Formats: sequence, structure tokens, C-alpha cells
Amino acid sequence: MDIIVDGYNVIFKIPELGYSTEKCDIEVLRNRFLALLEQYKEKRKHKLIVVFDGKGHGNSSEARAAGIDVVFSREDLDADEEIKRIVSKSANPRHTTVVTADRDIEQYVKKYGCKVVAPLAFYRDLKKNVARLQAFEEEGGSFAKEEGDEPASKYLGPTKKEAEYWLKVFSGKHENDKS
Repeated sequence: MDIIVDGYNVIFKIPELGYSTEKCDIEVLRNRFLALLEQYKEKRKHKLIVVFDGKGHGNSSEARAAGIDVVFSREDLDADEEIKRIVSKSANPRHTTVVTADRDIEQYVKKYGCKVVAPLAFYRDLKKNVARLQAFEEEGGSFAKEEGDEPASKYLGPTKKEAEYWLKVFSGKHENDKS
């Protein structure tokens, strides 16, 4: 599965990513978002492409350490057109999810059979998965097999606290019992 993220569209829809009405360095916001995506991508098998408006950056593209493709749109295109171009040239757009709140992009990519996810829904899922992965790693866990497109929770199992809770429940020992 491929995920194409409309970079600035997501950043500016999520106040928690650091955007405010005050002037803020766009590069700082972009790098903070990419760092979060890198944590998410560490255990993911699918391809992750983040597209930013790149006017002034030329035809630049870079691959991040975690395997994220970062694309800055060409001088003659904006990020919206770059996303449309990527989808239209995709070998299997039905296996592509596009993260955006832009209606024009949404309408266009749906014609190709892409799934569209709203930025806030994607961000919530991203944060949940990153937190769960971090908790799992802190407990010294490791993955027994590749995740593929399955949710991380399938392979992570319960946290230590959740396991202790369920052990108490199924052992029949409750706090109210004095046996």
C-alpha cells in the first residue's frame, strides 16, 4: 500500500504540529512533521510519499532515513498537481491512500480509486501508532514477523499494564476478594 501525504495541507490542519497564527519557520514545522512520520514508518512496510510545495526548491526530492520519499513540487507545478501526477502514473492507484483536506485533490484521486483520509484522522492514527510502538519498544519487545498492512496492535499485543489487568480478571482474584 502507498500513502501519499499532502504535506503542508496536513501540517496547517493540525494545530498540535506547531502551526499558530504567529509567524513560524516553515522548515521547522516540516522537519517536526517528517520526524514524526519517520517514527511511524520504522515498522511499516508500505511506501510513504510526502509532497510539499517546492517553488524555489527546483525539482528536488529526497529520501529520508526511514524510507520516506519527500517530494518538493517542480517550479511549474504546485503540490496539488504533483500529487495528481503521482496518482495518475501509479501502477495500482486502488492501493493508494491520499491524506489531504483539499477537495479538488480528493475528487481527482477518487476517480482513480484511491482512498482519501482526512488530515486529523491520519494524525490521530499516526500518534496512536507511534505511542504504541514506543511503549512496546520500552518494554523490550520485538516483532516476530512483518506487519504488512495489518494494524500494529495485532502484533504488539497488550501493554504491560493491560496484561496485568487481564491476568487479574481471568485469575479470579479481584481487589474486593479477601481469599
